[in-house]
Amino acid sequence: MNILLIGDCAQTGFGRVTRELGAGFIAAGHSVRILAINWRGRAGEVAALLEQEGTTEQIIGRLRELDEDPLLPFMHPAYLPGDGLGTQLTGPAATGAIWEGWFAGAIIVVADPRAFLLRAAQDKGGVMRSIPTYNYTPIEGSSIPPFDAEMWRHVTAVAMSRFGQRELEKLLDRPVPYVPHGVSDTFYQVTPERPGAYGDMPITSKDEAKAAFGWQGRTVLLRTDRLVIRKDYPGLFRSLGPLLQDRPELLLVIHCAAQDEGGMLPELLSSVPGAFHIEGKWQHPQIKLTKAHDTFRGLSDADLNVLMNAADIYTSPTMAEGFGLTLAEAAQCGVPVVTTDYAAGPEVVGDGALLARTRGYWINNYGVAWALVDEDDFRSHVELLVDDIEMRGLVGAAGMAHVKQYTWDQTAAGFLALLEPSATLAAPIEA
Repeated sequence: MNILLIGDCAQTGFGRVTRELGAGFIAAGHSVRILAINWRGRAGEVAALLEQEGTTEQIIGRLRELDEDPLLPFMHPAYLPGDGLGTQLTGPAATGAIWEGWFAGAIIVVADPRAFLLRAAQDKGGVMRSIPTYNYTPIEGSSIPPFDAEMWRHVTAVAMSRFGQRELEKLLDRPVPYVPHGVSDTFYQVTPERPGAYGDMPITSKDEAKAAFGWQGRTVLLRTDRLVIRKDYPGLFRSLGPLLQDRPELLLVIHCAAQDEGGMLPELLSSVPGAFHIEGKWQHPQIKLTKAHDTFRGLSDADLNVLMNAADIYTSPTMAEGFGLTLAEAAQCGVPVVTTDYAAGPEVVGDGALLARTRGYWINNYGVAWALVDEDDFRSHVELLVDDIEMRGLVGAAGMAHVKQYTWDQTAAGFLALLEPSATLAAPIEA
């Protein structure tokens, strides 16, 4: 089958979803083309590298990575001047104008409802009505407005979680398929038998992972996702500030861009007790920003795995998750999670998380309900794991066992079962 896949193609987040799906479809023998959001093509990547003024060695290494990418021959940048998502390229990509002579038999759009609505509005040729189209969409809260039902009238919405499936079925009043994400096998608990690597340094234990970053003897609280409103970084700092003040051995590590849709991390941490201003910058002795997003290359998957393994507790008072990929990645590394008892997070991590209760809801700008975590309850759950090393191990082990069910092979197979009902492939997994 000819499958047009439209989605983010960065190295993390939705980019990981699009890339893993594409690789899975190709491995299953299908012809795949990818309209790639947040990807500039080889020439565009080279131009961006030159602007970053990396060393010759860094640039050559990055170009080697690009040329070794097995998806490279099948990708086209989803970009037009004034149209950063390439919404007007859906028709040309599906009907032989971008890849001459190649016509899509099915279209899969990996996008949240807002991004999909933009693409549907620009589908001037109506290809998403004439070609079977599937919107693989995160449902990040309850009470979806009836307005949104119209965008899924002529396409198949596919849920990433059971929570999302239930919310979509309430809205659409029809069955909705469920295909959960996988968790990449680049994330795992390092051991002497299966070591990790940080640069040229082998990493065989949590202590060695901490030492790689200079965090020996610290109890590490970690968060790795985007600084957007839904993630509630202000709530994270308000909740954990008093705990940091009482426990000097704690280190809160944040791995995300320091400035994004949710504000600026230095501004937020300036209100945490103990923060200080020096040489024009706000800092905190117990809050570490990796700043890897500001460097030439950032963290590779191998480095990110070591970062996960350096953590003692993964902390996320999120308002809602459509799946919760970073929660699952932490769990796969054996790291216990503390998160909110709402949306998809609890089902994705299972007994690998302690759940902080919701104290109320906020209706966002799109009319969807997001949870507000009880910050005192969140802090008490983190403190419990800080004090009880044995519990950390038990919860971490439970999380590892739970997320084994999530594999990208199963995700690709679940989609192919939707596209080809008669195919003898595994159906979407149960959770």
